[in-house]
Amino acid sequence: MLCQLSYAGWVDAEGPTVSQITPPDPGYAGHMRRVLLSPKWWGLHLFVVALVLLFLRLGLWQWHRAQSPTGGLQNYAYAVQWPLFAVFGVVLWWKTLKIEIAGEADETGASPRPLSRFGAPSLPKPDIAHRDGVRIGISSPATADDDDDEVKAYNAYLAQLNTRATASTQRRA
Repeated sequence: MLCQLSYAGWVDAEGPTVSQITPPDPGYAGHMRRVLLSPKWWGLHLFVVALVLLFLRLGLWQWHRAQSPTGGLQNYAYAVQWPLFAVFGVVLWWKTLKIEIAGEADETGASPRPLSRFGAPSLPKPDIAHRDGVRIGISSPATADDDDDEVKAYNAYLAQLNTRATASTQRRA
């Protein structure tokens, strides 16, 4: 039995199953627009366009360089290599978009949620306690180490080292 790879996974050669060809939910187009037109993705779109133009220009430059009297086989190889870099960038951009648009279902299983920080909602604000003597601290339960024997022994050792250090500095003075 022949199989082929599709976006839904491996399918039989006879074609996809009914569950694999169902149309996306109505909120899909809105989610896709929200992801593609978010400010962070605009930056990525412009970055990819700029890189593709740069790579194509570098390929053209290498082509002209190869046809000059001082050009050679290496310049022809570079003239082919730079457009391949541009194709690689476009493929990477396309696959990243597909993964981001697919997202993952939220807790209700209804709408897709973005997988990356691009287009993701902002994180909730942390619970920060403002107290006197502490500029900013994250509230956490206080731990009492007073009953721990190892901590008491270590603190006694540190106190002994501190006493020795102050005594030696006083003798030198």
